[in-house]
Amino acid sequence: MSGVRWRVSLLFALITLSIFFSLLANSDRFIEVSGNETYTQTEAGVSSGGSIVNLINRLEAGNHEARLNTASELGKLGGPAANSLVDKIESKNSSSEEVNSYMLLALLETGDDRAENILSENFRKIEASNKAANESKDEEWKQGLSEDILQAIEEKDKVTRKYIADSIAMDSARAEQRGETDAFERALESETQNSSIYMPFALSDFGPEEPGSETEKLIKALKSNKGSTRVAAMMALGEMKEEAAVDPIIGILTRDYPPAQASAAIALGKIGDERAVEILRKQMKDGDNEYVKGGCAIALGRMGDENSVPYLIDRLRDQRIKVRSSAALVLGEIGNETAVKPLMEILETGKSTEGKKSNSLNANTDVRKSAILALGEIGSTNATEILIDVITDKEEELEVRKAAVSALGNIEDPKAVETLKKIFDDKTMDADIRNAAFLALSKTKNQETARMVVGKLEDQEFGAISREALIDMGELAVDPLIENLKTEDKKLKAETALILIEIGDQRAVKPLVEAYK
Repeated sequence: MSGVRWRVSLLFALITLSIFFSLLANSDRFIEVSGNETYTQTEAGVSSGGSIVNLINRLEAGNHEARLNTASELGKLGGPAANSLVDKIESKNSSSEEVNSYMLLALLETGDDRAENILSENFRKIEASNKAANESKDEEWKQGLSEDILQAIEEKDKVTRKYIADSIAMDSARAEQRGETDAFERALESETQNSSIYMPFALSDFGPEEPGSETEKLIKALKSNKGSTRVAAMMALGEMKEEAAVDPIIGILTRDYPPAQASAAIALGKIGDERAVEILRKQMKDGDNEYVKGGCAIALGRMGDENSVPYLIDRLRDQRIKVRSSAALVLGEIGNETAVKPLMEILETGKSTEGKKSNSLNANTDVRKSAILALGEIGSTNATEILIDVITDKEEELEVRKAAVSALGNIEDPKAVETLKKIFDDKTMDADIRNAAFLALSKTKNQETARMVVGKLEDQEFGAISREALIDMGELAVDPLIENLKTEDKKLKAETALILIEIGDQRAVKPLVEAYK
């Protein structure tokens, strides 16, 4: 009897141990059923809807790498994560379009069937947004300009506004005006310019009972005895593109003191009325102040006045550096080929020969860089050789050589492309120049260079630059990126998918869905 009891006890112990080890082996695995979908988690370490929300919130913060990892974690959660992502995407509740792109990537990684329609809808919105941006009248003067020359021109504007701000600060003699003056300086130096930031200063002379519309009051303010009020009114009217203000602002440009004249030049350029062209040309030639003269040049460029090209070429010989460099940039902005030879002369006469420079003004870094960017913007193949000479001249300033590399990327010349490739492949070349060559190659707009840039996505040194370059290349990069989705490297595939999402081309929808099935 005792033997039977012993065998029963042993059997019971074995069954208990078997159950225990079975539970232990499956303790890291659970199955969650949602609707008709079955979700199995083995790795993500997330066991509740709250954790999914936390992961989605992590997409709002962190760097690029952290967001990619978070998208991957969400992908492992399948259906439940997809439901939350769809809700978030459709509610348009993400903090930015960039974050929305990571959410779309995470949705792709879940393999959810809804991804195709949601991607397609988002891509339609991106295409519509891009079209609207290209058609924007406010940005019309910028269309077709490269980022380098656009930044250089806008930097001239900032420098002029800084001069105006400093001048007004010096004019403010009474201590009680200091707070108001500080605020006006900040408005002038603000990155974002709009009429609203100038309104409080422009209308400060008027009480609430003052008759007339806002525009009428601003035009009245142009007659104020206070220079700061006149400047504020002009800056506001310029941002509003108010044509009714052209004649009184022209009067200020011809008769007022330099800070107000510089403001008038900025305002007239933004309004863009042809009535201002002749006086802008005259002030650019005969004015006494370099900021006023340079501002007039930029105003003519904003107006895209091709007939001003001879006047601008003449200013390439101005005795003030700011005027020469502004005139050069504007000639590039207008893009007339008659400016190529005089711009090349700046580079030839300002270069060092046996340690000496034949023209000290043309040797100035700002003047040389501006002439180089202008030549790149015009895009004449006649400039290829001289730009190559600048790049290879070790006596040139580094930023001048980098500008020449960038300009070379705008010239559609096989020799330019080959030179950029050689520079990029030359490991002895300065790293900044190699980076500039890589970016310049990405601007050459052909499938060969697009594939080259795609091939550098995994490169530790050039990966981040490649990503930005491919987004800038847009639809040209779509086919090489689609080919890259076939990679077995999960991180590279995610990088590739994210770039395609940010470009937003409909051709990529089905390949993206197929890649993540």
